[in-house]
Amino acid sequence: MKRKDRTIKRLLYALKQVWEADKLLLVFSIFKNSIEQIFYVFFFVYLTKYIFNCIERNISYKSLIIFLLVACSLHVCVHFTCGWYEAYRKVKTPEVYRYIFHKVMDLSDSLELKDYESPDFFDKYTRALDRCVDSSIDLAIKTGVYIGNVVSTVASLVIVVTVDPVFLVFMIVPMIVSLYFGNKNGKCNYDRENDITRDKRIADYVKRVYYEKKYAAEVRLFDINSIMLDKQVEAVDKMEKISYKYRMRSAVYSFLMKSSYSILAGIVAYLYVVFKVKLGNVSDVSSYVAMITAMSFSTNQLKQAVENRIFLSNESKLFRNLEEFLTRSMEKENGKPDIGEIESIELQNVSFIYPGAKKETIKNISFRWNKGEKLAIVGYNGAGKTTLIKLLMGLYDPTSGKILVNGVDLKEIDVDSYRERFGTVFQDLQVFAMPLVENVLMRRPVGEEDYKKAEKALINAQFDVEHKGLVNGLDTVVSREFDENGFVPSGGQAQKIAIARVFAAEPDMVILDEPSSALDPLAEYNMYNNMMKLSEGRGVIFISHRLSSARMADKIYLMKDGEVVESGTHEELIANKRYYHEMFTLQAENYQESLPEEMLKGAEAFYG
Repeated sequence: MKRKDRTIKRLLYALKQVWEADKLLLVFSIFKNSIEQIFYVFFFVYLTKYIFNCIERNISYKSLIIFLLVACSLHVCVHFTCGWYEAYRKVKTPEVYRYIFHKVMDLSDSLELKDYESPDFFDKYTRALDRCVDSSIDLAIKTGVYIGNVVSTVASLVIVVTVDPVFLVFMIVPMIVSLYFGNKNGKCNYDRENDITRDKRIADYVKRVYYEKKYAAEVRLFDINSIMLDKQVEAVDKMEKISYKYRMRSAVYSFLMKSSYSILAGIVAYLYVVFKVKLGNVSDVSSYVAMITAMSFSTNQLKQAVENRIFLSNESKLFRNLEEFLTRSMEKENGKPDIGEIESIELQNVSFIYPGAKKETIKNISFRWNKGEKLAIVGYNGAGKTTLIKLLMGLYDPTSGKILVNGVDLKEIDVDSYRERFGTVFQDLQVFAMPLVENVLMRRPVGEEDYKKAEKALINAQFDVEHKGLVNGLDTVVSREFDENGFVPSGGQAQKIAIARVFAAEPDMVILDEPSSALDPLAEYNMYNNMMKLSEGRGVIFISHRLSSARMADKIYLMKDGEVVESGTHEELIANKRYYHEMFTLQAENYQESLPEEMLKGAEAFYG
């Protein structure tokens, strides 16, 4: 009973998505498909019986022809309605897709970053999101068909039973048998889809490697074809083995389902009709002859009803993940206050360990960041610098310790409003296949002022707004994937676009996580110089491997193995002659040795 309640609940949730997207589509889908099935009872069962009765009782052909004309007219109307519905459905399906897709995208930013590091998460949501749009329409259609199947089966059985109640036996027994094996078959197919999800994603990943630009250079420079193809072959082989195991079982269940109809509702029922007619102990031979057609129709309707019921049960399960996701996302931040303008952020003994990891990435870190302060976080690769930044922004929750914003625990405030007050550039930054102005503003420009704002931000980020590749100026699309006149930025240009977003946003606090790794040292120096000038009065944290940039900071934190092992100003850390002094001296010597003589004067300005 509980399983049935869950199925109905999920089915109603799925239908609700279509209702919210387009009410008429849902009503029309259910009405059209149910009425269509019910009409067939009249057309194939009652009409057949009526014709035989007219012939046997010598009823006038005029009455019969009028009745047939009415029936045929209704049939034409039903087909006309079906044609109009199909056209309407094809037009409206993209709207349903857009509605559900937007609903998911609007709420996806509430997912925690750790979710994206879990293979189980990807398996779960791949199953849900890949098919939820198509399935929502299918469920609306199948619900209508199922209602029609049930009503038409009952109606045809009423007609059949009025002729001979024994016919009921030939319907009920195969219905019970098919329901039993149909449920087993449905579960079998659902389990198969679950079990092949991981391997299907691997196969899709390999395909992605060969058509996405970011992999193109490595694919051509290194002999990874054999590795990738082996991965795909292995994934496909696993899918075949899993599918074979389930398909064989499914074939047995399907055979038993169909056999119950063919034998009991088909062959045995026909033999019974022949037996009754041959014995001659029936008063209405025409009715029994008509029942052969009726039984065939009733059997088909009953079979469809069982199959559609199983389909509704299995497909509605896909919406469990979607419902959990949307419900969790909507409720997650309810009732939490907006902290307002950020005055300070304080870490108190913060530690963090990634799910499944054996040791902590961040260990017992404490510091305070006040508005207006410029902080630098430097250190060794893998020290946890980027993880620390993501903790600061509420993208991860600390395993232990607290993060206080204006003295309030970060967990107690509206994290979305909190994040909106940051201007951030991560080292794994992204540019998007949309116009340059939108890539900077991260929204559509409203008027000329927005274009001026974006241009100024790009100039401050050292981006050449007169570049010859910008054939349409700031309206040039940053990609050639959809526009042959698009602009393909270099790594350094992409970083400058991302940095320009910060200049354009004018946030309370600025976070720069290795934003200049693709810039030359002098371009980096100029970029940081501009950032510091334009961020006057705002808090700034930046991560950089080039320690010379850290000299601009009010305070420097050096991280090693997830801990802050040194902190202070540049002069204080140099005087300590520990990790920072060693790293800074080594970098300065390397630049002095590697820079051409004509650039040494510039390098002096950079390193001092």
